[in-house]
Amino acid sequence: MGIRYLYTTLNSGRIIADTDTFLSEGKRHWPDCKARHVGSDTLKTDADIVLNPDGASTIISHFRHGRLISVDGADFEEAAEIATWARSLNPDPNLVLWFTTNVFDGHTVLTPGITPQQVIDQWVDHREHDPYAEYPEYFS
Repeated sequence: MGIRYLYTTLNSGRIIADTDTFLSEGKRHWPDCKARHVGSDTLKTDADIVLNPDGASTIISHFRHGRLISVDGADFEEAAEIATWARSLNPDPNLVLWFTTNVFDGHTVLTPGITPQQVIDQWVDHREHDPYAEYPEYFS
């Protein structure tokens, strides 16, 4: 299994977007995607957007609680582009939204209006910066 990219809120109780907004904005942004609800009581996700459904797909998944979006099948650059889309779903500057990986080896704080290049350039390597020490307000 490869790297899974994550877009997660660090504000308690805040959401990125509800399921319907996630799907409708996904269809608008990627007209050729396959956007669908996934109905299962056992899954933590409730909707998927499948980019390039006829080839090597990238799958963007929305989690039921609305505080997490994940991406499978993307490289870092594509994940950075998707990060800007995820940030645009909720432009509230008070929403603390991070782009990270499933192994939590780094992060970028996603601010409103951030570009894909800024997502890449502002990546903080957790081997050099301990997020638990530098951001105790989010991890206590």
